[in-house]
Amino acid sequence: MEELIDKLEELKDVLDKEEVIVKYLEEKEKILKDSNISSKVLKYQETKNEKLKEEIYNIPSFLEYKKMENEILLLIMELNSKFKDIKKGI
Repeated sequence: MEELIDKLEELKDVLDKEEVIVKYLEEKEKILKDSNISSKVLKYQETKNEKLKEEIYNIPSFLEYKKMENEILLLIMELNSKFKDIKKGI
């Protein structure tokens, strides 16, 4: 069991350095620090105004954030697939 924990820690260390994750975290930080975007997102969550949503999606930094978010989701799907393959082999 300890070996498994060690391997998972190694995986975590590798993922922490993965370019897509680093870029995602940078973009997320930019979005959170931008009060204009943050306020628009909060307002959209309250109102579900489609015009406001369109306005948010036209902000280049928000689009980059969403792009990186999709890349992370693809990475997660790939990891899940690999874990399933490993589990089948056990």
